[in-house]
Amino acid sequence: MKEIQEAIQQLPEIFKTPFLLYFDGYKYNEIAEALNEPLGTIKSRIHFARKLLKEQLSRY
Repeated sequence: MKEIQEAIQQLPEIFKTPFLLYFDGYKYNEIAEALNEPLGTIKSRIHFARKLLKEQLSRY
């Protein structure tokens, strides 16, 4: 669990914020509204954050 938390904290802020909101249970449209970003942008950033995390954690 510690490795997962560290990997999340190492994400660039542009990906970390939407990912953490999604992880906390917010829906894509709620995150887009809160961050004043287009829905497609939020989906893309969350997808990319997942991809980065998967790459970082595949080492374990």
